[in-house]
Amino acid sequence: MDKSEGKDWFAKTLNNVTEETAKVYKISRLKLEINSFNKTYNEKMHKISKRLLKLIQQGEIDASLFEPEYSSIVQIAEKIEEMEAEVEAIKGNLKFGFGKKKSDKDENIVDVKVETVENDEKKEDNK
Repeated sequence: MDKSEGKDWFAKTLNNVTEETAKVYKISRLKLEINSFNKTYNEKMHKISKRLLKLIQQGEIDASLFEPEYSSIVQIAEKIEEMEAEVEAIKGNLKFGFGKKKSDKDENIVDVKVETVENDEKKEDNK
C-alpha cells in the first residue's frame, strides 16, 4: 500500500466513524426525548385517571363503562388501605421505631461509630 492509498483509506475510515458516531448520537438524543415524552405522557394519564375515578365516585360517570378495570382498581385500593392499617397497628405495638428509639428521637438503636466502619473496611482491603 503506497502513501496515497493509505491516506485514502484513513480518510474513508475516519469519515465512516464520524458518520456512525453521528448516527449513534442522534439515536441517543431521540431516545432521551422519547423517555421524556413517555414520562410526561404517564404523568398526564395518571392525572386523567385520578379525575375519572373522582367523577365515577361522584356518580357523574357510569362505572360500568370502565369494567372490569374499575372494580379491579377499587379492590386494589381497598387492599392497600387494609395493609396500611395493618402496618400502623404493628407500628403501635413496637417498642422501637425504625432505626430509632421512641423516647430518644435522635439516638440510633445500633450505635455505629465512623472509626469502626473505616477500620473494618481497611481490614477487608488488607485481606
